[in-house]
Amino acid sequence: MKPPFSASCGRHVALASLLAHLLHCPSTWGQETGAIELAPVEVEGTRESEDVREPGRPGTLLRGGALRDRQGGTLGETVGEEAGVHNASFGSGVGLPVIRGLSGARVKVLSNGGATHDASTFSPDHASTADATLAESVRVLRGPATVRYGGGAIGGVVDVEDGRIPLRVPQRGVEGVFDTSYNFNGAERVGAVRLDAGRQEFVLRGSASSRNRGDSHIAGCAVDDAAVLQQFGQINTENSCGRLRNSDARSAAGTLGGSLFIGNVLLGAAVNNGSNNYGIPPAPGHSHGGENRVRIDMDNRRVDTRAEWVGESWLEGIRYTGSHIEYRHDEIDNGTVATTFRNDAIEQRLELAHRAHENLPGTIGVHHVQRRFSAVGVESFVPRTELRSSALYAVQQFRWSAWTLEAGWRTDLVRMQAEPRLSVPFPARRMAPQSRSLALHWQASDELKLSVTRSISQRAPEIHELYSLGPHLATRTYEIGRPDLAIETMRGLELGIELDTARVGARLNLFSNEADNYIYQQTLPGFYNTARAAAGLFPIQGNCVRLEECLPLVQHTQSDARLKGFEAEVSYKWRATLAGDLDGSVFVDRVDGRLAALNQDLPRMPPLRYGVQIAFRKNAWDGRLRVTRYADQDRPGINETPSDGYTRVDANLNHLSRLSDASEMTIFLRVRNLLDAEIRNATSFLRSFSPEPGRSVEVGMTISF
Repeated sequence: MKPPFSASCGRHVALASLLAHLLHCPSTWGQETGAIELAPVEVEGTRESEDVREPGRPGTLLRGGALRDRQGGTLGETVGEEAGVHNASFGSGVGLPVIRGLSGARVKVLSNGGATHDASTFSPDHASTADATLAESVRVLRGPATVRYGGGAIGGVVDVEDGRIPLRVPQRGVEGVFDTSYNFNGAERVGAVRLDAGRQEFVLRGSASSRNRGDSHIAGCAVDDAAVLQQFGQINTENSCGRLRNSDARSAAGTLGGSLFIGNVLLGAAVNNGSNNYGIPPAPGHSHGGENRVRIDMDNRRVDTRAEWVGESWLEGIRYTGSHIEYRHDEIDNGTVATTFRNDAIEQRLELAHRAHENLPGTIGVHHVQRRFSAVGVESFVPRTELRSSALYAVQQFRWSAWTLEAGWRTDLVRMQAEPRLSVPFPARRMAPQSRSLALHWQASDELKLSVTRSISQRAPEIHELYSLGPHLATRTYEIGRPDLAIETMRGLELGIELDTARVGARLNLFSNEADNYIYQQTLPGFYNTARAAAGLFPIQGNCVRLEECLPLVQHTQSDARLKGFEAEVSYKWRATLAGDLDGSVFVDRVDGRLAALNQDLPRMPPLRYGVQIAFRKNAWDGRLRVTRYADQDRPGINETPSDGYTRVDANLNHLSRLSDASEMTIFLRVRNLLDAEIRNATSFLRSFSPEPGRSVEVGMTISF
């Protein structure tokens, strides 16, 4: 075993029972499990290093100082600055990643390599349970390796790694991190602590975090009267200025994990419990003075297991990972529980990493998921449904000289069975989506790399896309599914160029995605009238008389679509100037989405974005200033309203001091939206009622020991 287990275990996979009964290897970790020395703090996001399981994967890895500088209250806010990635907010409590215009069920959000199995793919008002507060790294992945995660990764993968199952024994016996911060916008208080303790063959890790925030301060007023008038034919009777009502939130999480090292075998497990209570900003017609409040009260319990064996022959390793998740959240309308959502899931994965030849590394895996979803209550717009999914996949790499050919393949069998809803029977579905991808990389020189990727990815429709039928108060819509939806197929082509010299760096990606049977929500004529429905009358009417009683009708449907765009960045380094080492960059990204057959724009697409960034490092200080211009989104999609462009300025300043040989402290200042711009996010469902927070100034401290 060449590298220490902490570096090589990421490649390998195994069933615990197989390991316990069949494997017996001499202990090697006693000499190789010392603590990993941390690299110098990076101001920029760093490129992912090569990995046997996921070779040549395009994307971004955030860790260390780069992750600290970008950490926000939501996952979408944390990764929203990365090339081609945006934040789909739903008030201050929800932020989900949008990758090249794709989001929801098309972007797989992971926690330590396993799916979160929360409700964030069902609706934009549901927050992700993947929490970056104590994350060691956050990865954004695209390319052939994403076939490991199925059709839900058709647009990409965001993986939050917090190391809850330890992969090394701490060198000093006890190690830890303490983090605290205060944000003056909303008086947000964040606290987190992580402790590792162990020696020789056993290690324990415990962590806890909490976040408490009041209502967000905003620039201008909450409701865009002109946009509401255009969409609903009326203006909101209530509004608030300077403060976004019902945007407060409080969350807490705790984790306990442990690992046992026996020779070349790792056995580990972790238990996590998290809660999150957040408000949904007032809906059309509802009072912005705090009445008629809608809140989400979430609880998530998760047990993760991991067993792996590391080999030295052609079979480099075997790994088994398993997760059992019990997810629940209540949607509370004006103090009363309207609907309870539950999603109980079991996920298992077995992988074999092999290397028949030095230049032929690869992985073969099987993946099984079982889910039981239900939404019970007056707002149960999705029936009780059971889903079973089994998959076989492979990722293989072929290296020759300066060329690398990377291939990925996956086949799934997905079965869904739903109970009747409102006396409407739903047919069972059985689908077999397949995905395959091929990437060719040419290392033209030590400084220049070119690549081309061709992919054909398929995903089965999600439960809510098939079986929705009923009012959804949090999004203020009446949702209708289509049980006959076909498999969605995405054919992608990407060209990439990377240049990295001692002074100059450059990156350019051009991409085009052609989708057959693209699933989207179509707004139908008329409204669902809640008052008429409560009185037992036929609830559909042509016009909206009172905003608070009107729910727009939306139906999941399909059409061919095309998404195309690019990402580009050029950077230059100045060393040993009076201001220290300087890194300057200019960047731009864009994506356009069209429903080709209907000649319509896809809704809620990110606008053109461009800007500049300057980062410095001098002695114990480092920081950055980023200026980003978001263009007008004047192609918002049918029945949607346009959004104005804006300029956003963000800044960070950090000071690192060493407290002892084994401990250090970082004091940091983060400023977001420095110019206090009024920001209405084009990717947000609530942009006309919930602008992004105004100027946010955050101070904090991190101590590691």
